[in-house]
Amino acid sequence: MVLYAADQGEYGKRLVVLTKECGKVTMFANNARKPKNPLVSACRIFAMGSFTVKRGRDSYTLYSADISERFAGLELDMEKFCHASYFCEFMSYYTHEGEYSKDMLNLLYLAIKAVEKGEPELNLVRRVFELKTMTFAGEGPNVSGCVSCGLKDAGAWFSVNKGGVLCDACGRLAKDAVRISPTVAYTLKYIASSPLTALFGFALKSDAMDEFERICDAFVKRYVDREFKSLAILSGIV
Repeated sequence: MVLYAADQGEYGKRLVVLTKECGKVTMFANNARKPKNPLVSACRIFAMGSFTVKRGRDSYTLYSADISERFAGLELDMEKFCHASYFCEFMSYYTHEGEYSKDMLNLLYLAIKAVEKGEPELNLVRRVFELKTMTFAGEGPNVSGCVSCGLKDAGAWFSVNKGGVLCDACGRLAKDAVRISPTVAYTLKYIASSPLTALFGFALKSDAMDEFERICDAFVKRYVDREFKSLAILSGIV
């Protein structure tokens, strides 16, 4: 899937593409902006399919592409487009060349598909996507047990600085810990363990959603040291 596309030279395109086999790679599509060039549809953000390339020293040259998904509906809704763009930026931050990235690619596809459909609500899709991406990268919250004492089935408290859930005893001692509801505790565990096919198949009531957003936003702010352009734009339109 194309994560980023920019003009290159007089007629070319520079693409950053997330691939299943090789992770995140840079591709150049020569003459892709010339009229009637068959690569036009492949040189757009969100384009997904099979790419035929030749490997160079530091990048790839794109020769042909069979595009199976374009997510054309996103272009009709600015909020959805910005969410999907943010997902691409966030995924680009967490992926690298030379890494097998099937799970990351499938996660991105399903998240953008959920955005295009508008189900579940976009704010929930965003937080679920963020946490699952971080989990795949080994940086998600620890929800399997208390991060301080190891007690299983803990989840009465959450500490951003400690990186996960705490039991009641440890939660009372952690300065930054906040109490979380059973619903949010279950949601965090569900995201960490759920298969991708079921990841976006739930909804939260407004009070639980507000609490979940606060936890997720604080966690991402603490552990992701990057400002995302599309997220800044999104904040200005919602």
